[in-house]
Amino acid sequence: MEPDDRALVSAGLAGVVLCGGRSTRMGVDKATIRFEGTTLLARAVARLDEVCDPVLIAPGGTSAKMTGRESIADAVPDAGPLGGVVAALRTSPHRLLAVVAVDLPWIDQRLIRMLADLIGDRDVAVCEAGGGIEPLHAVYATSILAAAETALAGPDRSLRGLISTANALRVPESEWRRAGISERFALNVNTPEDVAELRREARR
Repeated sequence: MEPDDRALVSAGLAGVVLCGGRSTRMGVDKATIRFEGTTLLARAVARLDEVCDPVLIAPGGTSAKMTGRESIADAVPDAGPLGGVVAALRTSPHRLLAVVAVDLPWIDQRLIRMLADLIGDRDVAVCEAGGGIEPLHAVYATSILAAAETALAGPDRSLRGLISTANALRVPESEWRRAGISERFALNVNTPEDVAELRREARR
């Protein structure tokens, strides 16, 4: 990002790219997959850079890293995304933290900004989509940290479980669509076939 573009970065919003996961169906670390001339990790970081400062990398059990970017170890190894979220909330210099997964090729900066603008004094702002919620393209507040740490020590380490007990803002699908956001922000890639289809779609 050029120095003159720093005005575009949201004041008080950090970001983290979660790269963990075994990628058993993919066969390679998802962070290393190339799409439109760059890796999914570099693509995710570039998109968050437009609205977040700093942008952290949570490699989980992978070797994902980028020169000049801070990597943070999961708060508890092999605990799923929650381990990375807790570590990032502990590290964030700001109250708000944008959390995205590296396997989302179409991370939407405008939607991240929208969630940060709407969260107010709530613990998390998350979108409803496809009959559920999207906890890995969401904005969390540090006020959720204590509950997240409790969940990390318990039997249910799911982000959806955490959000169900939090003071959460759930943005209806009709609202984010009305703002011109495409549903592809929630599209993730899990298999080589998914990647092949992603590339085919991009060529159309």
